[in-house]
Amino acid sequence: MNMHAIGRGQAILDIERIHLVAAFAVVAEKLNFAQAASLVGVSASTLSRKVAKLESLLGMRLLERTTRTVALTEVGQLYFERCREILMRLEEADAMVSSFNTEPRGLLRVSFPVAFGRLQLSDIIAEFIEKYPNVQIEANYTDRFVNLIEEGYNAVVRIGTLSDSSLIVRKISRNRRALVTAPSYIAQHGMPQHPAELADHHCLCFSRYARAGNTWTFSRGEETEEVRVAGEFRSDSSEAIYETALRGTGIAIVARYICGNNLANGSLVQLLPDWTITPESSVYIAYASNKHLVPKTRVFSDFLVEKLRDVQW
Repeated sequence: MNMHAIGRGQAILDIERIHLVAAFAVVAEKLNFAQAASLVGVSASTLSRKVAKLESLLGMRLLERTTRTVALTEVGQLYFERCREILMRLEEADAMVSSFNTEPRGLLRVSFPVAFGRLQLSDIIAEFIEKYPNVQIEANYTDRFVNLIEEGYNAVVRIGTLSDSSLIVRKISRNRRALVTAPSYIAQHGMPQHPAELADHHCLCFSRYARAGNTWTFSRGEETEEVRVAGEFRSDSSEAIYETALRGTGIAIVARYICGNNLANGSLVQLLPDWTITPESSVYIAYASNKHLVPKTRVFSDFLVEKLRDVQW
C-alpha cells in the first residue's frame, strides 16, 4: 500500500484499499461471507466483490472459495496477519483520539498577561497541574495582542475588552483599577482634586495607546470626564508603570491585584477615590470554538473561573 502517494488518483486508491483490506480481514477472521457480512452490515455479495477487487490489485489469490467453505491461501494467511496488525494500530489511533475527547490530556498552550499571570495565576496553575497530571501547560507571558488562531494557542487570558467575535469569551472576574501615585509625588506636585487637573500632571501611560493619544475617562454619577494625559514615561508593561509610580515619578492607573498591598501599607496613595475609571475592565479567557472544544481547554477554563470568580482585589 503506497501511503506516500502524491497523485490525487493514487491517494484515493489508497483510501479505497484500506476499506478493501478491512473487508478482507473480517472475512478472513470469520471464514464465512454470510457471517462477516452480518457483522459489518453489508451483503455477502458486496464483501465478495471487495475481496475480489483486493486480490486483483495485489495480483494474488487470498481466499480459496467453494460453494460451502472459505479458506485462506498461504499468502492470504501471511497477508491477513500483517493486515490485522495494521488494523489494530488504526483502532489504537482511534482510541487515542477518543481519549482526547473524553479525558483532559496533552499540551495546553495558553497566553497570559505578564503581571496577572505572575501574581495571580502561578499557584492556580500549579494546582491545575496537580489535579490534571496528563495535561502539560506551555505558558506564554506577554502584554501584547495575541492572535489565538494564527499563533496556535488553545486559549488566551486577557484583561480589558475583547472585540474578536469569532472567539468564545468567558468572564473570569472584574479587574478593579485605581488611580495611584507615591506620597513623594504628592509632596512635590500636589494632589489633583478633579480628573481635568490630570492634564497638568506627569501621567504614566501605556505605549500602545500613544499614537491615538492617551485619554483617561472617569465617571461619577451622571458626570463623565475625559482627559488627555501625558508624561515623561510610557511602557507596554503594566508592571513597569506600577514600579515607576511607586518611585514617585508620576500618576498611573494600576490594577488593584498589582497595587492592593501598596495602598494598604501607604506606599501608594489612591487619587480621586470618588471617581470611577471607565470603561469597566474585566479578566477574560477566550478560545476558538465550543464545537470541538477539547477537554483540556474546557477544564482549564472552568478551573480559572471557579478559582477567581469571587476574588476581590
